Amino acid sequence: MNTTTGGLGWMYDTDLPLVNLTFARQISAQELLERMGVDHNTVAVRGPNDFRNELGGLLYADDGYVVSAGHYRSWAWAWEHGSWKGIQDRGMVLRASIGTAALELHASEKPGEVFRYAEDGRLITGLDTTNSFARTGSDPHRFDTEMQALGARPEEDEYGPLGSLGMFYRLAENLGVGVPLDDLNNRPVLSGRLLPPASR
Repeated sequence: MNTTTGGLGWMYDTDLPLVNLTFARQISAQELLERMGVDHNTVAVRGPNDFRNELGGLLYADDGYVVSAGHYRSWAWAWEHGSWKGIQDRGMVLRASIGTAALELHASEKPGEVFRYAEDGRLITGLDTTNSFARTGSDPHRFDTEMQALGARPEEDEYGPLGSLGMFYRLAENLGVGVPLDDLNNRPVLSGRLLPPASR
């Protein structure tokens, strides 16, 4: 049941085994990719056919680091296709937030979901369901009012009717983010490959 008309509305009813999204407010998609550490030689505006032809073989490879990027209202978005740089590189959302705000959303069937919100290079709120419910950041309770309005009591393992992932989608939408489905599937957008994390 689609419970929202917000910028992530199509995601609520879609079985996505991996979600790895980074958002930054009031910067370009190109700038977001640069802050995420993109290989400049791979960045181009590609339509769906060129994207599949040039990057399709790497889409879900662990070392593929394929990313698409675009805009929704005042936010740039970047979708990682299969790789997990945002999880592997804990500083990425902090770099993306310098001079602005940034958000990371990560989800997999196991181990769980991660929501990380940063402003001007500092982690404000981190919410993580991968090992019970954990909070981090300088203001770990920043989104409590919104969570309570959704019927969620995460410390009691209660996430309301949307579930934990739906709750994170709604918190993200409340900030104004979105990813147009047509941008992922049908329209030309920026794409390329991120450089692997330095520790790899």
